[in-house]
Amino acid sequence: MADSLISEESAPMPDERRPLTKGERRRRQILDRALGVFHERGLEGTSLRALGEAIGVSHAALRHYFPSREQLLLEVLREADRRALDFAEQSGLGAVDFVLRGADYNMRIPGLMALYNTMAAGALEANNTSSREFFVERYDHIRRSLAAVFEIGCAQGTVRTDISIEDAAALVIAACDGLATQWLIDPRVDMRSAMHLLDRLLGTSSTN
Repeated sequence: MADSLISEESAPMPDERRPLTKGERRRRQILDRALGVFHERGLEGTSLRALGEAIGVSHAALRHYFPSREQLLLEVLREADRRALDFAEQSGLGAVDFVLRGADYNMRIPGLMALYNTMAAGALEANNTSSREFFVERYDHIRRSLAAVFEIGCAQGTVRTDISIEDAAALVIAACDGLATQWLIDPRVDMRSAMHLLDRLLGTSSTN
């Protein structure tokens, strides 16, 4: 899903059962404000210095928590994914609805969705190890999460049993990513309608 769920395995989160340290609280505040900047400005002015000025943090302080622009942007995506996953998991619905709820969350911030696409494209560049590792782990986590949802659907009779659930999970992600890109370019694209068509094709009704 494009622009929707996080690989929580890619970066350990502080143990929520203990109080956050001052540094952890400050780091989360910076990420929260950085998400706000993407909501307001999109991808414009996203150098470390410009982001620091926008969120009220000195360039030196920002580099203390995030040594490079790439690291900050990847951490912004991890935080956005964490929030989108929390939002999506409240649905208790099928795989496509699970993805769409995460996408709905991120579609409120088009600049954030554009950042996903930009960073994913950058991950294809040679020697861009950090971004590549992030997206490898992210997509692996999403595929496994969706496969688990499909398994429940198969057991409940709401998902076809003559298909590979791993392939179905990859297909749902590919469809969501591609539709999100089309929507960013042309907001008239009805992402939800197309995804629900895919849902019907994967459902038991398509085998009748």
